Amino acid sequence: MLPSGVLDRLRRVATRAALAAPGPVLAAIAGGSVRRDGRTLDPQLAAALAGAARLHIPGPHELGSVPEGRVHAARSLALFDTAPRPMAQVIDTAAPGPGGPIPIRIYRPRAAASSMLVYFHGGGGVIGSIASYDATVRLLADESRCVIASVEYRLAPEHPHPAAVDDALAAWAWLVAQAPARTIDPARIGVGGDSFGGYLSAMIGQRAPIKPRRSFLIYPLLDLTNSSPSYETFADGFMLTESLISWFRGNYTPDPAPRRAASPFFLDDVSRTPPTTIITAGFDPLRDEGEIWAQRLAIAGAEVTYRCHDSLIHGFVQMALIRGARAAIDQLCADLRDLL
Repeated sequence: MLPSGVLDRLRRVATRAALAAPGPVLAAIAGGSVRRDGRTLDPQLAAALAGAARLHIPGPHELGSVPEGRVHAARSLALFDTAPRPMAQVIDTAAPGPGGPIPIRIYRPRAAASSMLVYFHGGGGVIGSIASYDATVRLLADESRCVIASVEYRLAPEHPHPAAVDDALAAWAWLVAQAPARTIDPARIGVGGDSFGGYLSAMIGQRAPIKPRRSFLIYPLLDLTNSSPSYETFADGFMLTESLISWFRGNYTPDPAPRRAASPFFLDDVSRTPPTTIITAGFDPLRDEGEIWAQRLAIAGAEVTYRCHDSLIHGFVQMALIRGARAAIDQLCADLRDLL
């Protein structure tokens, strides 16, 4: 049997070859165009999802344990990454945290500006890491020319809510205090993250004494009760399924009681929210709560920009190999350059 590293390389080559196929071939793999809720799924994504379904590739929640799920998820998403971008400097450090040191990796791109984005990875509070997001963060840093600090917070079920929130707040405060020593302008520090990382970024925007210059929430989790209509519309077939969401939620908040109180979605007062960019995907169970949150912020008088990429799915920031996802990533990088 081939070593796992060799298998991963072969899968990556095969995935790239399949996705480079012409439109009619992609449509044949997908069984035609995929439409839902008035939107049409990106053809490359439709083919990739159809191929994964035929091969019966399991989700991380369908394996024997949470650690196995973490490894499986990292290897699966790496199939859609581009080659890691070189950086002028990469520093591994740690912030003091309530549960011990919080690992942080700081990426300084070539020709870096004096701005910094504090980035929190996704994964439902259960999976994801600095390592699994390395290629993604390098791409964001290189294209935006922002220094990016990637934060590794504690994960559930070993550390359920509110451990991740406590770590995020501690890491944010430490990085802001450290900014001048790293030639970062303290007035040009933003916060951002995708999915659960968007949740942590939203919590920083609400709870941190020092507010970010801007928050970038990428298909954010905002409602731990999962009550928006899009959860039903996209319950299956688009990678983030109802069963996977239940697995995340059950591990992160095994006691249902605090879910509503822990959700930014249900805050009474959001008037002190920093300027915010909210980005969602059209084929995503989390789509509706992102749009509703943007509307709430606007009504409260906050500066907010909302953008939905109609043809994409949850997780697209880690899918730079997909042309439509790469276009969305490029637009995010332009936002980082212009707004930080």
